[in-house]
Amino acid sequence: MKKDSAATLLFKTNNENFAELFNRTLPDEERISPEELKEEDIKETAYLRITKDSGGTSLVQYRDVVKSVRNGNVFAILGIEHQSEIDYAMPFRVLELDFLNYARQIQLIRERHEREWRDEDGHIHIPKDVSAGEYLGRFLKEDRIIRCTTLVIYWGEEPWDGPKRLSELFQGKAAAGHTIQMDINLLDVCRMTEEEICSYTGELRAVFGFRKYARNRERLDRFISDNQKFFNNVSNTAVNALIELTHSPQLQEIAAPKYHTKQGGFNMCQALDEMIQDGIEKGIQQGEMRKAKEMSLSMAELGIPVEKIAGVAKVSVRLVQEWLAEGIG
Repeated sequence: MKKDSAATLLFKTNNENFAELFNRTLPDEERISPEELKEEDIKETAYLRITKDSGGTSLVQYRDVVKSVRNGNVFAILGIEHQSEIDYAMPFRVLELDFLNYARQIQLIRERHEREWRDEDGHIHIPKDVSAGEYLGRFLKEDRIIRCTTLVIYWGEEPWDGPKRLSELFQGKAAAGHTIQMDINLLDVCRMTEEEICSYTGELRAVFGFRKYARNRERLDRFISDNQKFFNNVSNTAVNALIELTHSPQLQEIAAPKYHTKQGGFNMCQALDEMIQDGIEKGIQQGEMRKAKEMSLSMAELGIPVEKIAGVAKVSVRLVQEWLAEGIG
């Protein structure tokens, strides 16, 4: 099994993030409370019969994150799939993941009935209140399975131009009424509006906003300035996710002890402000050094001794000698 990515852990280890993601992205669903979420096995397995003679085969798929929710209004399996690149078979992948979950549920119901309908000697019999169709299918009229919802989070910079509906994978007339029209639930993070991002009240506002504006320093600075309280205590998991998603070497410096907060996170505002200031100071230093080098070369052309040049330029004799050697070369 592959190791969980930092983006996966952002939702796998934090029920608040998981619940808010589904509540904001799928507002038509019943609201989910973090306390009602339960961790589920990410491995979806179903044993399917192929023919009566050759037995069957086990199909296995691994979800990135999957949790169940159980309360008076909602009874469902909720899964998240992360994408950094566009998968042009994504509707099929979602169908395959959901199908295996449903197949496993059906399988468990049938196995339960098989056990219930056997007598003490192990012989199976048809209960009086079970119809022939229910008996053959090992599935009663009142049996029900738990619905499954999969949400795809796309973190890539390029707009998602892949199919969002299963029928878009079909040849010919894909929109025919008798074909399956299953849509995938897709969140394209870099195409979220600022209003959509700011509807989040937890650390996902910082994560989604930073990812969206990561390549636009002016917009990113403005977003951080407008949402400072969300960047003053960013969890280690969120910082790691942003490092993974943006590949920014500067972000790696944020996970340092001096930026650690009392609440256990990191102060990204302080870290980024210091990085900007360091960048300005380095720029000034580089500019002053360039002027000193140009002045040293000009003085050397006039025949002024190296020691005197070093004193005027306020640098070492060795550095002046290196500059002169470069100039001669």
